Amino acid sequence: MTAFSTAYDADLPIPEDDASTARQASPPADQPASLGSRWLSIEQACRMLGVDQSTLRRWSDSGKVPVFRTPGGHRRYAEDDLKAIVAGDTQRSGINRRMLTTRSMSAYEHDYLAQARNRPWYRAYNARTLDEMRPLGRRMVDLTIRYISARSDRETILDEGRELGREYGYYSARVGLTTADALEAFLFFRMPVIQSVSTQILDEHLPSQRATRISGDLTHFMDQVLIATIRAHQAYGGGD
Repeated sequence: MTAFSTAYDADLPIPEDDASTARQASPPADQPASLGSRWLSIEQACRMLGVDQSTLRRWSDSGKVPVFRTPGGHRRYAEDDLKAIVAGDTQRSGINRRMLTTRSMSAYEHDYLAQARNRPWYRAYNARTLDEMRPLGRRMVDLTIRYISARSDRETILDEGRELGREYGYYSARVGLTTADALEAFLFFRMPVIQSVSTQILDEHLPSQRATRISGDLTHFMDQVLIATIRAHQAYGGGD
């Protein structure tokens, strides 16, 4: 897994009594005054985005959030830029989707799959069926991360997840798994995604309210896919 950088440059805090000054601050010299955006201190920007200062510094340094420096070295953020970020999908969740996808997929490595091979339900699948199902696993990771990151089209993503669950149910019924085995298989393969999201929440130092929302969205999405899986398993004649 890729380690997150924890080294940030020092950034002097803006006293609360300077807040009004920050709001009315002139734009940096290299930016046209005609932009008309209000300039915010790092504290104000953090409140607007719902993240802590270390996270915002990291986003700024990586180019995800535009930032300008005053002659005294303080960071200033254009309110219009932050509004655009709040309206977007990825930054609104505070989750780096690409990093989370990589982390989740890497969790399904040899050691974890070796545990699956020892389970009776795994041995019910032949090589051909496993090849057919492998793209479904990658699709599940992608949909899950899209859902917890998105602020729009969430029902569309959820519908895609349910459809994927129905495919899981079809395959589990086709190889003769019991409902209990189908349930165990689903829970086994969803665990790395849950662990990856939890780890990234800690690495990103997300505020508790944001972390709770992401965790709730993750649980809701996975539960809906699971319900679709079990219903399809039973509809296709899966055993009890």
